[in-house]
Amino acid sequence: MKNRTHIAKLVSLLLTLALLSAMMTGCASKSATTKTETTKSASGSETTAAASSDTTTAAASAKKLKIAVLPKMKGENYWDACSTGAQEAIDELNKNGYPVDLLYDGPPQDQTSNQKQVDILEGWIAQGVDAIVIGCVDSAAIVPTLQKAMSKGIKVVTFDTDSSKDSRDFFVNQCAVNDIAKGLLDSASKELKQKGYGPGKPANLAIVAASKTESNHQAWLAAIKELLKTDEYSYMSIKNEDTDVYYPGSDETECQSQCATLISRMGEGSDKIQCAISFTSMGTPALGSAYESAANKPDKNTIVLTGLATPNALKSYIKNADDPLNTGVLWSCSDLGYLAVMTAYQLATGKIDKTATEIKTDRLGTSKIEDGGQVILGNVLIFDASSVDKYNY
Repeated sequence: MKNRTHIAKLVSLLLTLALLSAMMTGCASKSATTKTETTKSASGSETTAAASSDTTTAAASAKKLKIAVLPKMKGENYWDACSTGAQEAIDELNKNGYPVDLLYDGPPQDQTSNQKQVDILEGWIAQGVDAIVIGCVDSAAIVPTLQKAMSKGIKVVTFDTDSSKDSRDFFVNQCAVNDIAKGLLDSASKELKQKGYGPGKPANLAIVAASKTESNHQAWLAAIKELLKTDEYSYMSIKNEDTDVYYPGSDETECQSQCATLISRMGEGSDKIQCAISFTSMGTPALGSAYESAANKPDKNTIVLTGLATPNALKSYIKNADDPLNTGVLWSCSDLGYLAVMTAYQLATGKIDKTATEIKTDRLGTSKIEDGGQVILGNVLIFDASSVDKYNY
């Protein structure tokens, strides 16, 4: 009986071992199958890994960039229009699958200074933004801070007003310098001739700029002085640059005050000013306003007021038949902001570099890049009572 029990136990043990052996063989086979499947699908797995790697690389190259835009000031028509264009560029990029964040900041209109811009830039440099777009308040004083940004690998694009070439990658110029100077003189000369001025009756010219440190204003002034030497404009002259070129800066109250002083000096006669041209989007409407509020107005038929400003800023003066401010000169401010941001983006992503001769965008097509890294937006726009309502900026 005992032997039978031992035999039964032995048989049971053998069956158990056989079952375990079968299970292990099955597991091994399954493992081998898995390995075989893995081997078979290794190329697929590697392809997947490679695709993942490619995706990561693409994501890295298309990582969410930060482009920081610093205008000279906030809360002013011209710069607000530039801001609109900058945001439109960001919206277009995001819509097309290129993730970009826009940081937009600037000093209030009454606090515009180089130091305010430096303070904002230092914060962006510390954040490690990918690109900075700036309209420089002081073209020389801002250089060390822009060079610091570049040393950190940040791309720098100036727009509206340039800095030195060694402190930025590109300058997005609204128009070529000579084109702006000629546009302003053409606008003024046409009206002056309509009012009887010309070779036989010279006209004295005054300029309202921002400051002596604003590079584009100094470039426009130099170009105007050269054009005044030509036969076409020789009947116009800046008699005394010390007294007839005004520099009210960015303070609105000071600008209004200096423009009022200029209006008081205008009228007929060799000792008077017959034409005032403003380079600033604050100064041009200030001329129109100063004329309308002047207690002793010069005869509107003897003087000409014109300059750079947005159509909306000048509309009420241009459409006032009793105001001698009849024309304005500008370019598309929103396109300027758009092109500046697109230039910064293409720099930051390596699509263009300093050797580029053109930049292509969906909105503007091909924009030329001239010597010295100047990206040219386009031509000047002269608007008057017949066309001012066509523009909404």
